[in-house]
Amino acid sequence: MTRPRPHLRAVSGADDPDPPVSDADLLRSIALGGEMGLRELWDRYGRAVLGVCRAELRDPTAAEDATQEAFTRIWRSAGSFDPARGAASSWILTVARNAARNVARSRKPTEPLGEHHAVGDEHESRVADRFWVEGALAQLSPVEARYVRMSFFDGLTHSQIAASTGTPIGTVKTRIRRALGRLADLEERR
Repeated sequence: MTRPRPHLRAVSGADDPDPPVSDADLLRSIALGGEMGLRELWDRYGRAVLGVCRAELRDPTAAEDATQEAFTRIWRSAGSFDPARGAASSWILTVARNAARNVARSRKPTEPLGEHHAVGDEHESRVADRFWVEGALAQLSPVEARYVRMSFFDGLTHSQIAASTGTPIGTVKTRIRRALGRLADLEERR
């Protein structure tokens, strides 16, 4: 028999005995030293963070290391999260991507990429994919291509793109959504 998990209370201290706790509230709780907040965040995002790390690293062991590093960074820097700059989920996944990139940089060049990947095949596949992506981006409008690059290559949130370009956030979201739709159409024809 499993013990029921204690519920976290929202940082706001509402009278509701079990108010829903937002991701931003969890981050505020973690910033104040709340270990339960970190456990809840792990339950919500552990798989997604591991997925981001696996996608970046393509090595299960390195991905697990990066996931651990990501949650350590979240623990240490939760107080730096600013909800005005974007969603907590975006911030968490950006921390994960940066942790994975840090692990990738720290790995020795002689370490294998993974058990199921041949170095030559992996490199050729990445080169071919990169050429395809560049060609596909060239078929978008310059503004859409720029926003896709800012979002997916530079890791900026929609709010950060809006602030950087002086464009309303709704317009940024619409342009990225349209661009991704066009890229998906191009991928189907590939």
